[in-house]
Amino acid sequence: MRYGFPDGFTWGTATAALQVEGATREGGRGDSQWDAFCREHPDRVWERATPEVACDHYHRWEQDVALMRDFGHTGYRLSIAWPRIVPNGTGPANQDGIAFYRRLFDALRHAGVEPNVTLYHWDLPQPLAAAGGWENPATLDAFERYARTCFEAFGDQVRLWATLNEPSWSTLNGYVTALHPPLRHDYRAAVRVAYNMMLAHARVGRLYRAMGGTGQVGIAQNMCPVYPATDSARDAEAARVADAVYNRWFIEPLLLGTFPTEAVDLYRRHGLLPDMPSRDLALFEGGSLDWVGVNYYFPHYASADATETRFGLNTSGNKEEDCHFSIKGLFKFVRNPKGRYTDWAWEIYPQGLYDLLARMHAYRPGLPIYVTENGIGAREVLDADGSVDDAYRIAFVREHLQVAHRAIAEGMDVRGYYMWSLMDNFSWVNGYKKRYGLFFIDRQTLARHPKRSAHWYRDLARANGFD
Repeated sequence: MRYGFPDGFTWGTATAALQVEGATREGGRGDSQWDAFCREHPDRVWERATPEVACDHYHRWEQDVALMRDFGHTGYRLSIAWPRIVPNGTGPANQDGIAFYRRLFDALRHAGVEPNVTLYHWDLPQPLAAAGGWENPATLDAFERYARTCFEAFGDQVRLWATLNEPSWSTLNGYVTALHPPLRHDYRAAVRVAYNMMLAHARVGRLYRAMGGTGQVGIAQNMCPVYPATDSARDAEAARVADAVYNRWFIEPLLLGTFPTEAVDLYRRHGLLPDMPSRDLALFEGGSLDWVGVNYYFPHYASADATETRFGLNTSGNKEEDCHFSIKGLFKFVRNPKGRYTDWAWEIYPQGLYDLLARMHAYRPGLPIYVTENGIGAREVLDADGSVDDAYRIAFVREHLQVAHRAIAEGMDVRGYYMWSLMDNFSWVNGYKKRYGLFFIDRQTLARHPKRSAHWYRDLARANGFD
C-alpha cells in the first residue's frame, strides 16, 4: 500500500533549547531551573550530565540547518530559551539572545524549513523558580511580558507559535512525582500550577491576537490515552479519573472553555481546588487554540487497585524495570502484559496516537493538528562505518505514520509530523544515555552522524509518503 500525504504536509523534527543549545553561560543567557537543578542535584541525573554543552547547537546552528535542508525537512519545531531572551525572568530583553534567534529563523526560512516555535519548554528562569515558579502569579505576568518581547522580535519570521510544551508532564513531575524541579510532593501546589499554566496559555493567546499577530497560536500537549486495565467498572472509573487529571485538564479549557467536571469535583472534595474567579474563566470562553500539537509516546492502563502512592521513572534502559505511578485510593498505571516495550519500558502502541488524533478532532472538527513529538529512545553506539543501523526507529515511525495517514483519510486535519528528535540530546534525568535522534551526536567531538533512519526519513519527506 502507498501511504501518500496531502500536499504541503510538514515533515520535520523537534528539539528544545535546553536540550541542544549548550552555551548556558554565553551570549548573556541567564540560569534556568534545570541549570540549577543539575548543579545542586547531580546524583539525580544519569552520569551527572548537564546541559552546559548539550549539542553545541548555539555555535553549530548553521551546520544543523544545513542538515535539515539536505535531509528533506520542511519543518522544525524548536523552543526559545526564556533565560536567553530575559536572563532574570523579568527586566530588559537580551539583545544578543534576540539576534541569535533572528539569525536562526532567517536561515531556516531560507532553507525552506518552517519554524514552529515554543515559548516555554521547561527552562524557567531560575530567579522566577526561586520566587515560587508557576505557583506565583508574578510568573504569569513575567511570561506574558516575555511572550510580548518574542512576538515583537520574531513576529515577522514565525508563523506557528506554541505557548507551552507538555504542561501536564512538567506539573506532574515537578509537584507530584518530584522527579523534576522543583522536586516537590505537593498536590495543592500541583493543582495550582496546573491551573496557572492553562491561564498563562490563555493570556498569551489573547495577547498575540491583541497585538495583531498574523500567525497561529497553539500548544504542545503530551497525552497518554488512558484505558481501563480490565473490563471491570472500577477500572473504568479509575481510567476516567486518571484521564481527567492527566489529559483533559490540560486541553478541555483551551478547546471547550471549561475544566473537566471529574477533576474539578475531585480537587474540591480534597480541598485542592484553587480560586477560579470568573474573570479568569472568561479568558477560556470560545476556545484559545488555533491549532493543537500532540506529543505521543505511549499509553496508560489504569487500575483501581491503588493501595499505595508510589512514583518511579525508568532511567536504566532495562525494559524489565517498570515505571510506577499510583495515587492511593484513586488509580495506578499498570503494565500491559501483551504489550511491546522500548528499553525504557514505554509501550509501543501506535493505535494510541490515532485515538488522540480522533479525540482532538471530536473536540473541534476541522481543528488543525500537528504531531509535535513522536519517537523512540534507545542506547546506541556508532557502527564501524560511522552510522547507526536503527531499523527499530524506522519501524516505530512507520507504524505511527500509518495511523496518522488513516486519521487524515477519515477527515482529520493532521498537517504535519515532527519526529523527536533531530539529534541525540540532553534527555533530562536520563542525561545523554537515551538517544532519540536522526543524527548521532559523538559526545567527545560533537560531530553529527546520520543514522539509517535519517536517510529513510529524508526519502519519505521528499516523496511525501512511503510504501
